[in-house]
Amino acid sequence: MIATHPAFASNTSGGGLPSDEWFTRIRASVTGPFAFTVAIVGIVGAGAGLILGGDMNGFLRMLIFIALVLSFLVAAQNSLTAITGQGAEITAFSHDLSNLLQARLA
Repeated sequence: MIATHPAFASNTSGGGLPSDEWFTRIRASVTGPFAFTVAIVGIVGAGAGLILGGDMNGFLRMLIFIALVLSFLVAAQNSLTAITGQGAEITAFSHDLSNLLQARLA
């Protein structure tokens, strides 16, 4: 079982949940450029409301904090992508790695 056949690790595409497409669309809309712009405006607006709104009741202050946290959550993914880049992606199996694995198994 150390050297199994590659078919055991193949992708079977057994389908997904009925809501997968819906969640994918929501994720795309939350991480898009429009959502990032709205998040930045929300951060600035909530910050200004907290700084300039000296005589605010507790409920309004709580709503502003909720808007601020949600804006940070939406902006976090886009900000990290802008700072660190897209990340590594392996597009093809390396020929040298394939030779190394065959030499180890032989």
